[in-house]
Amino acid sequence: MSTFDLKSFSSALNETNKVQSGVDFTGKSLKLDTEKDAKDIVAAISACPDLYYLTLTGNTLGVAAAEAIAKALESHPELKVARWSDMFTGRMKTEIPPALKALGDGMIAAGARLKVLDLSDNAFGPIGVEGLAKLLQSEVCSELEELRLNNNGLGITGARLLAKALCSRPPKLRVFIAGRNRLENDGATALAKVFEKMGSLEEVAMPQNGIYHVGISALSQAFKQNPQLSCLNLNDNTIGPKGAEAVAEALPRLKNLKAINFGDCLLKSKGARTLAKAFKDNSTLLECLDLSHNEIGRAACKELVDAITVLPDSGERLSRVVLAGNSLGNAASKKSMKAQLGTAGELTDDEGESGDEDDDDDDDEGTESEEESDGESQDEENTEDSATEDAQHSVNTTATSNNITLDTSGMEEVRNDVERFLKEPTLENLERLGSNPVDVIEAHIESIQDTDELLTLYVNATLSVAGLSLNSDKAGDAAQQLFARTIAAANKRAASWPLTERLLRGLALIKNSDIAGDAAQQLFARTIAAANKRAASWPLTERLLRGLALIKSEEKAPIRWHLPGCYASLARALPQQFPAALRSTLRFFIGAKLANLPTELRESLQQHPVLLHE
Repeated sequence: MSTFDLKSFSSALNETNKVQSGVDFTGKSLKLDTEKDAKDIVAAISACPDLYYLTLTGNTLGVAAAEAIAKALESHPELKVARWSDMFTGRMKTEIPPALKALGDGMIAAGARLKVLDLSDNAFGPIGVEGLAKLLQSEVCSELEELRLNNNGLGITGARLLAKALCSRPPKLRVFIAGRNRLENDGATALAKVFEKMGSLEEVAMPQNGIYHVGISALSQAFKQNPQLSCLNLNDNTIGPKGAEAVAEALPRLKNLKAINFGDCLLKSKGARTLAKAFKDNSTLLECLDLSHNEIGRAACKELVDAITVLPDSGERLSRVVLAGNSLGNAASKKSMKAQLGTAGELTDDEGESGDEDDDDDDDEGTESEEESDGESQDEENTEDSATEDAQHSVNTTATSNNITLDTSGMEEVRNDVERFLKEPTLENLERLGSNPVDVIEAHIESIQDTDELLTLYVNATLSVAGLSLNSDKAGDAAQQLFARTIAAANKRAASWPLTERLLRGLALIKNSDIAGDAAQQLFARTIAAANKRAASWPLTERLLRGLALIKSEEKAPIRWHLPGCYASLARALPQQFPAALRSTLRFFIGAKLANLPTELRESLQQHPVLLHE
């Protein structure tokens, strides 16, 4: 039998009625590099007897300043709300993880219990999540209710790191915001596993993330375990008919769902009909529904309207129904739907559509195959900026999620450091990239739009790090990661990247170092992952052979890495990371060229028989 805790009840009641106090430096545009620069904020924190919130939005924080602020936070266990969005403008990405870690350590030392953590609009990418990992796994976030990570450039790697950090002790989040992060299917699937364990979500907003039906299905499965979910925003992802089926299957478990934003999700008529039936069968009590710009035909739009207005209270309950940008039929059809929806309806027709068009069902026949193809390739062209004005209405999410531009400030410094290392792959230049050079290099490479150039950089970076790995375990481990990830990326997307050409063009500049060895292995794994990620038509083998100096390069680009170290790293990666066909091809070329290779390289290869035979 449960007992009534009067003390806890009184405490909660008092907290509700208490006037919230704190420190707010919003929009001061302060550049805080040193402890001295942060003195005003430190003084304000120290002078606040009850620090419920700390808002630092719109300033730029360096490591030393973060450490000073963290020290002040150690005296405030009462801190509940940390609003730290747009806080690292102009900072190198290598500065951000230690700054975040310092702030987290300050709250951990204080024994704080956060309810809200907002780090939106900080373009820190995957390495930023590493700085957050300890905090997210600590008691500080054990009572966390809102986690806002909108527009952080997380990517798949960042999503996986975030999921791993949250999974060890999933907080009972009510609100999770992570729009404009290019999470894609793999990132969404990783987070879905955490959502399933939470069971407490009330609002989820993940718009503009390049998620296709595979990721939507994983999320939908997780939502079944979150029956209190009331607001769902997946705007500008490719849900499609298959994803709509997964959402429809989850709806019977989501009786509290009141707001849905699936605008610009390529539902087509088939997906819209699937949702309409689910809305009707489950008597969904929607208040807001955005299905704008989904290529839905007139008949399917009518079915949607009928489904959400079937209950007698719909006129009072519905506040906003957006079907703009679909084919709504002639004037009579639109008038009929408007009458059913009343003032809630937004029914502007798609431009160029005929008013007498009956439906677009014929176009739906190819939707699934097209969607499946698109889902595999996950084309990354300008998705972040493709939302229409209607789609920008993030249903009941934060106002700051509208019209956000990804903050790329500070990228020039990172770009310069990575390019310096690629031109001169020395230990000194590798150490400039910080404690986790693999993530810094990957963040730089993933910003490249041209896939051929992107693959070239992955291969060159991998071999450059591997070249520093002969006497360094750290570089060796890093190279293994990059090998695996390059292969995975090539399998997943398109083998049109000549990965093999670039990898084998490069094996020639390895010096000794501890940091380099691990970094090289990580970079090998990520290079391979990046290649697999793009597509099976890429001549991966050709790039590898050129980079390893087993065939001539038409470009006659100099090999900057030390080949013996690269071959040593390759020997570690080959048995487990490489598919059988690629292993056989590499061994054939190595064996065929062995007698003609320089003595030093030939002797090095003979020390690794795995490169010559199984």
